Amino acid sequence: MPNPIEPGTVERAPPASSLTTTQWTTPDYTLPTPSLQFLFHLECDMESFRHIGQGPYGDRSTVIFKGGRFDGPRLRGEILPGGGAYSDWEIVRDHGDQQTAHLNTRYNLVTHDGATIYLQTTGTRTGAKAVLEKLGSDTSITADQYKMRLNLTMETGDQRYSWVNSGVFVASSGRVGDQVVYDAYELL
Repeated sequence: MPNPIEPGTVERAPPASSLTTTQWTTPDYTLPTPSLQFLFHLECDMESFRHIGQGPYGDRSTVIFKGGRFDGPRLRGEILPGGGAYSDWEIVRDHGDQQTAHLNTRYNLVTHDGATIYLQTTGTRTGAKAVLEKLGSDTSITADQYKMRLNLTMETGDQRYSWVNSGVFVASSGRVGDQVVYDAYELL
């Protein structure tokens, strides 16, 4: 089903008093509408997938990250390569001709000035099964042919970047061959 909201727009919440299925105690309480501020563009290089197979939670695979880079107005640097510690653990579930991959990744980012930031993402990649099954081999598939969205959690002990410890971050993402690419945003 296509999304009726144009990319980059925000659907404002209606007044609670207009929502009639519940008796609200504070119907006139107004909350701020969030906005997104660009944080960085990231490209993560992946090694080949290790298929674990159908288990109790779904069809699981892992992939090790070889490294990569990220750049934005407040954060830039490299992704550390790593063994099993810096990887993507995904579970794929089919539902008819559609497929959803439940993603769970961990990275170590090193900024241009030497700070280390731990990054964990969770999210989903969903779309037509015929499209998603070709993502690793068919680089003509574009990110608008499926949906891949991530929630990012970051932490660091470096005081210069301590603001990442309390931020809320999301990303619009895609996969091109052996790379994961995304634009990350801070939710304000």
